[in-house]
Amino acid sequence: MKSVYQKLILILAIAFAGLTAKAAEIKNIGQKGNKSNQLDNQGVARFANSCKAASQSADLDINNVRTKLQNGGDMWWDLNNPRYEIPKVTDANTVRRHSLFAGALWIGGLGRGDGNLRIAAMTYRQTGNDFWPGTLDTLNVSTDPQRCEDWDKMYKVTRAELLTQQLTGDVSSNILNWPAPGNPNNPGGSNQANNSLANFIDPNAPKTNLTIYDPTSGCYPVLDRTRDFAQNGPKDQPDQMIWFAFNDRGNVHSETGGIPIGLELQTTGFAFQTNDEVNNMTFYTTKIINRGFEALDKTYFGEWVDADLGNYSDDYVGCDVGRSLGYCYNGDDNDEGVLGYGLNPPSVGVDFFEGPTDSSGVQLGMGAFVYYNNNSDPINGNPNQAIDYYNYLQAKWQNGNDVTFGGNGVGGSIKTKFMFDDCTNPATASLPCWNEYTAGNSPADRRFLQSAGPFTLKPGAINKVTIGVVW
Repeated sequence: MKSVYQKLILILAIAFAGLTAKAAEIKNIGQKGNKSNQLDNQGVARFANSCKAASQSADLDINNVRTKLQNGGDMWWDLNNPRYEIPKVTDANTVRRHSLFAGALWIGGLGRGDGNLRIAAMTYRQTGNDFWPGTLDTLNVSTDPQRCEDWDKMYKVTRAELLTQQLTGDVSSNILNWPAPGNPNNPGGSNQANNSLANFIDPNAPKTNLTIYDPTSGCYPVLDRTRDFAQNGPKDQPDQMIWFAFNDRGNVHSETGGIPIGLELQTTGFAFQTNDEVNNMTFYTTKIINRGFEALDKTYFGEWVDADLGNYSDDYVGCDVGRSLGYCYNGDDNDEGVLGYGLNPPSVGVDFFEGPTDSSGVQLGMGAFVYYNNNSDPINGNPNQAIDYYNYLQAKWQNGNDVTFGGNGVGGSIKTKFMFDDCTNPATASLPCWNEYTAGNSPADRRFLQSAGPFTLKPGAINKVTIGVVW
C-alpha cells in the first residue's frame, strides 16, 4: 500500500499548490427531462428485471473523513444532502462542512453485434436508477427481485476486529458474515460465481486456492489478496473496509434511458487512520465483471463527481493530466457562507489511479476530463439521454462536438480530451496555460467526469477502477 501513500501524498503536496482565482448559482440537483418515451422507443424493458432500488448505506468514518456510501453504486451523499464531511467533527453543535456532494461510475460502449449504445450511469436517482443490489446469474446474466432484496446489504469490517480475531480467536459478527466464497451466511442466488464474492485470506491454505471461508479456523477479510499488502496479515489491512455488490440488469435503466450491459460490480471503500496526510484520504476500488455474452467496442469507464467544496456555488474545477487527477477549488480565497470553509479554503481532488486494461493488457489511466454545469444548456448542461452520458465519457459535448482547447471548451479550433489542464497536458504544452480563472469563467456549481478508454470490453472480462480522494 506504500505506493498508494506515496503517490497521493505527492499529489496533495504539489497538485493543489497555488490554486487561486474568483463567485454564483442555485443548488438544484440536476434538471432532468422525462425519459418515459425514450425508454419505450428503445424497448429497454425487455432487457431488464423488476428489482427495487438499493436501499442501504454505510459510513466510512475511521479517520478525519466521515462519508456515506450507497449500495446502488453512488457515494458521498445521503440521497438528499452532501455527506463528505472533512474535517470530521463529533460535537453535535459544530457546523459540519463537506467537500463532495456525490459520485458514481459511468460505463458505456457499443455492442459489437448491432452497434447500439449500452450504458450504465448514476447521478441523483431523480428519474430512477441504472444499478441494483447484488450479483448476477452467470448462465443467463439475470437477476430477480428476491435475489436483489437478499443482496440489499453492505458489509463493514475494521482492522481492529481482524487483530482481535488473530490475537484472541474471537470472531466478530462482521467477520463471521463477510460475504466470501463458501460462507453459509451469504445471500443466495443461482449460479453465483466465487468471483462475485468478497476477498479473504486463509492462513492455512495456498493463496491460489481460496474457496471456503471459515473464520473460526483463521480466515479473515482482506482488501485484495493478490497484492503484497494483503500477504502480511491483518496488521497491513486498511483500518476500515466497506464492501457491497451491485449490477446493471435489475430493472429498466431509468437514469440514462440506455440499454443494460450485463455488468456485475463489487466496490470496496476503505481508509487508513494515520498521523500524516493519508488521514485525510479515502479510497474506492471496484471490480467490474462483464457477465454479458457480447463484446462492447469503444468502451469507456468514468468516475463522475459533483464536487461541492463547502459553499457549492463558487467552485472551479481542473485536472492534472500526468497524475490522472481531477480537482475542485474555490473561486476566490474566501469560501463564504455558514457551510463554507472560510478564508484560505482547501481543495479536493479525485485521483483516477487504476483504470481498465485494453486488449494488449495495458492499464489505462485518465484519458479524458470534462466538466458540465448544473443547468439545462443543451451543449454543456445536465445530461438527459443515453447519448449525452456517452458523449461526456468521450470528451464530447451533448451535441456530439469535441471539447476544444481554450475558453469554456466550446467552439474552438484545437480538439482536446482534457478540460482546464493548466499546462499539465503534453499535447498542449506549447499553448498558454488553461484554467477556469484564465478562461474568465464565473465560479459556479460544477460537475466533472474523469474517464478511461476507448477499449474493447470482452465477455467475461474483469477490470478494476480504483480512485482516491485527497484533500
